[in-house]
Amino acid sequence: MKALLLAGVLALTPAQTSAAAPAEVTVYFSKGYGIPGAVVPVTRTSPHAGVARFAVEQLIKGPTKAERRRGLHSELTGKLRGRSDCGADFRLRIRKGTATLRFCRTVMGAGLGSDARALWTIERTLKQFPSVKRVVTLARDGRCLFDQTDSGRSCITGHE
Repeated sequence: MKALLLAGVLALTPAQTSAAAPAEVTVYFSKGYGIPGAVVPVTRTSPHAGVARFAVEQLIKGPTKAERRRGLHSELTGKLRGRSDCGADFRLRIRKGTATLRFCRTVMGAGLGSDARALWTIERTLKQFPSVKRVVTLARDGRCLFDQTDSGRSCITGHE
């Protein structure tokens, strides 16, 4: 088995991704409109070993029709705009307990409540993995997603 190291991210070769058994992952969707709001776990089956990437893809895709009937929604569905600067919707790196998710397309915020719910579902979804203790979510420009402070770095430094 071969793996490629690209920009600090372990990339699986096609043989590894197709040979891996499907794995169940949990995706946390919003229910209601509180801040940050209630989240409800749903199970998805990843067809490849990139389970964290798959889980974020499912957040963007959103709940199924049956899940929407149960009142679940995703604040990321339909919010990505423009061309990607990395060839995908996002890049995800997990290193030393920190998952860094950088969107490669513009993520349109929809207000304080919606933005808080989006960040909360991302955090809950990524922290299900034992290797993730902290989540940093970045916009396309490298600023913290939805951070309107002068520095735009509060998710990294923990200070506003």
